[in-house]
Amino acid sequence: MFDKTIYIRDPKTTLAVNASHFTLRSHGRQIGRIPPTMIGQVIVEHGVEITRNALDRLGTMGAPVTFLGKGGRVQARLVAPWRPNPAGRLGQAHAWFDDVLRFQLAQRWIDAKLANCGTVLRRYLSNYRDERLSLIVKELRRFRDAVPGTESIPSLMGVEGMAARIWFEAIGRMLRTDWLTFSGRNRQPPKDPGNAVLSYSYAVLSHQLLACVEAEGLDPYIGYLHSTESRRPSLVLDLLEPFRPALGDRLMLRLLNLAILREEHFGIPDGPHNGVRISREGREAVLLELGKWVQDCDADLGPGLPSPGSLLMDEVTRFAKHAAARTLADFRPFYLDPEEVR
Repeated sequence: MFDKTIYIRDPKTTLAVNASHFTLRSHGRQIGRIPPTMIGQVIVEHGVEITRNALDRLGTMGAPVTFLGKGGRVQARLVAPWRPNPAGRLGQAHAWFDDVLRFQLAQRWIDAKLANCGTVLRRYLSNYRDERLSLIVKELRRFRDAVPGTESIPSLMGVEGMAARIWFEAIGRMLRTDWLTFSGRNRQPPKDPGNAVLSYSYAVLSHQLLACVEAEGLDPYIGYLHSTESRRPSLVLDLLEPFRPALGDRLMLRLLNLAILREEHFGIPDGPHNGVRISREGREAVLLELGKWVQDCDADLGPGLPSPGSLLMDEVTRFAKHAAARTLADFRPFYLDPEEVR
């Protein structure tokens, strides 16, 4: 997955294919060759071209292609035909129509998210002393303990919202940069580099999860925590919740604390919807770091935290199996610390 991501950003480049290899061409000459075994997915920046034969081959391989716009936003995705999984889809729908089970699943995703926030903080505190962060760990535990007592999605999201405020305060304290101040979460558009990285990291993870959901033949639009709306991949957003602190937020801290992303990687473009954006080089650095994470666990926030690897695919596969077997009542989301599972 992440370790087989091909990222093409030069707008004068064309991805083609011959009998044995994919080829990169620029100004009529070949500039590179890529064996098919090295490609898990392809992400291309605005202006990059892909030949029809190359798209056909990628489709046959089951490798999704993501097209980015000028600002780095996803414009379109091409994926291979969905794997038929009527049992899984029927199981999804069966759980959705069960009001009790639907709410239980929503509670579990928030519980796992808050548990993972606490795990990340505890691992950080094993290397750095911070009294306020120690207090936030306890506050997060209180909010997590309030989850079972919620009786509706609005009350559940109210608990999650209060926990999110102190969690993002913790993110600001864990950032160790002298050029960036992070004062909380903002988006659409992000107003500072930290939030720009979070938004992009979440987008990358959600599109990876979407590819996994499609590969398993599930319906990405039937969700439980997030409302079912037109063109909203609610199941993907549900599955993403525990991975926001576990992968997305940790990735943001790693990129900025290790100076992989620096001040020059950010800017504010002209236009009516100004916000901080990551440069092409910065976006490439995000994807490259995710690729490295597949091979090396993140020692920056403490030993024992798993690298992304196949976590997302494993999560979707587990969910699909429970859905097909009509056993979603037994499904538990991803926990960084298995001892935190309730």
